[in-house]
Amino acid sequence: MPAPRIPRTLARPKPKPSLRRRAQHLAFLRQLPCVACGRAASSEAARVRTGTNGGVGTKPADRYAVPLCTACHAKQHRIGELSFWSTLRIDPVNVALRLWTVSADLKAGERTVFRARQQIELAKARDGATLHPSGADAHGRH
Repeated sequence: MPAPRIPRTLARPKPKPSLRRRAQHLAFLRQLPCVACGRAASSEAARVRTGTNGGVGTKPADRYAVPLCTACHAKQHRIGELSFWSTLRIDPVNVALRLWTVSADLKAGERTVFRARQQIELAKARDGATLHPSGADAHGRH
């Protein structure tokens, strides 16, 4: 009986799926409307850096991305992330993580964006309700 042969190449284990990068999730985000203005798809996957695992020279993981139209994405970069999101009065990290949990479910993603848009509209309505017809706030300041 001949001696067993030793294979010349080693069997490599399957690569583990990356929790930082997932192309399918980014493609899912591009099918959703813009979180900031509500413009219909196609959107860009905009990464949220503030409060995430991104660092100097390091992109945050894909789970920290939200759908923004081209104009809103450009505005986000132009005025700065903190100013952009504080003006809208929503937490982009929360929205991003909710989208991550429903990734690939287009209807659930649309509902998540719709709820974020509702929060934005409610905040605008509250701000408008505190202004008097003269343009002054409740304390008489302009």
